[in-house]
Amino acid sequence: MSEQKNYLKKRAREFWERAEEDLHKLRYNLVALDVEQAVQLWLKHLLWKKVGDFPRTHYLERLLQEISEIYRKVTILKFYERHVLEFRMMEDAYISSHYLPWEFTRKEVKSLSEFAKKFIAFMEKTLNEKFV
Repeated sequence: MSEQKNYLKKRAREFWERAEEDLHKLRYNLVALDVEQAVQLWLKHLLWKKVGDFPRTHYLERLLQEISEIYRKVTILKFYERHVLEFRMMEDAYISSHYLPWEFTRKEVKSLSEFAKKFIAFMEKTLNEKFV
């Protein structure tokens, strides 16, 4: 069980690092995917750490609902509600980078990355759990 928990966190960190590499190489669609995957896997890590399992979904709203409930932190859902559009953009990045002929711009992925950093900082403070 411990190996799975650490694996999810390790993969989240790898996706985050790859997002920076992809940005440097101007691969904006991959940046969007990498940022979303980093956040998604870290959320799954947080769930696995607490209960030993996580929902098999890529919907961040569902993962955040579970985390809010399990960690008993209503502030997480409030953060989600204040930033629902940014989270939807992140979810769209997952879907469109896989299946649609959509091209992300540098401005879009920079905005997405900055939001992810803000969210990660919020979660680190709220749950006292480091992302990397």
